[in-house]
Amino acid sequence: MKKPQPRSRLVRYLLGLFSLFLCRVLTKFSVEGKQNLPKKGPYILAPNHTDDVDPAPITAAIIKPITYLMAEDQAKLPWYKAWGPWSYGVILVNRSNLQISTIKNIQRQILKKEIICIFPEGTVKGEGLKKGKKGVAYFAIKNEIPIIPTGVIGTRGILKKIKTTQRENVKVVFGSPILTKSGDDIERTTEKLMQEIKKLLPPDY
Repeated sequence: MKKPQPRSRLVRYLLGLFSLFLCRVLTKFSVEGKQNLPKKGPYILAPNHTDDVDPAPITAAIIKPITYLMAEDQAKLPWYKAWGPWSYGVILVNRSNLQISTIKNIQRQILKKEIICIFPEGTVKGEGLKKGKKGVAYFAIKNEIPIIPTGVIGTRGILKKIKTTQRENVKVVFGSPILTKSGDDIERTTEKLMQEIKKLLPPDY
């Protein structure tokens, strides 16, 4: 997959509508907590990560243009998973060697009052909620913008279930905003974020 920068706001808006259509047709889709979303950006969505297709229901839940961050080592996806981030556009991040240019790209989107989506776990890996990385807290505190803990439920292995015409219950839950200000502790903010995400997920997650 080539490096796909975020597409225009119009393209992402239309793809949000398309994502909503797919989620409604292929799954039993529901959204909770939309009242917790600020009316406009910038703010950061911080979801758990259970499957490569997680951005689709998140996009469907909001429809508004979102700037997604995606790890560079996840860019070599099979075509049926790569077409989504390629068509929507993402900011690719080298997790082992974060480039100054990448930070500037993210900051540029925040200054444009964009909604930023960062998966605090970093990647899809195994069962259960993983320890959060510091990126979400860093950008939120630096810009004094809210973090929205987000729960994505029912997406694990969803493509295999769709192939068997099984309509899985898929839900996106938005928690109460975590407000940040300059000088907040990044570690504590990250810990609080992961605790709030955990509250949004089923007990057996």
